[in-house]
Amino acid sequence: MAYEIGPMTLPAAKAIARWTYAGEYAVYSFRPDQETLNELMSGAYFACTTRGKELVGYFCFGEAARIPTVEADVYPNGPVDLGLGLRPDRCGRGEGAAFLRAGLVYARHAFGPQEMRLTVACFNRRAIALYTHAGFCPQRTVTHRLSNRPFSIMTRPTDP
Repeated sequence: MAYEIGPMTLPAAKAIARWTYAGEYAVYSFRPDQETLNELMSGAYFACTTRGKELVGYFCFGEAARIPTVEADVYPNGPVDLGLGLRPDRCGRGEGAAFLRAGLVYARHAFGPQEMRLTVACFNRRAIALYTHAGFCPQRTVTHRLSNRPFSIMTRPTDP
């Protein structure tokens, strides 16, 4: 599947704000309110579409990709933080690797990082397996300040 990543648009942000994930994955759901729209339109989020312009997900970079943690100083300078979300009805259908790869390629061209970093809920074994297969390695476990759940911070070198 070929993806295109570009600036977040208001229609895409409104659609993403309404996405809800089932069960324990609900931690990844947004709230459909003005605060969410402001965050999605902040410039840190990018819409991901198919070549036919169907919205399939989003990526965010930098501070927007980090979670609030109980522990202090868990995000040292250096790596570029990557956040991502695949549309709920597309999760678990084998699209994750291509979707992640599109975000990594975009980040390499946009930010030129030497290392990428992401944060994932420890219960999300499906995502952790995907990230591990893509070369991410766990660095530390942290506690999400709002949900009190454990999350893993993972890093990987950027492809040459």
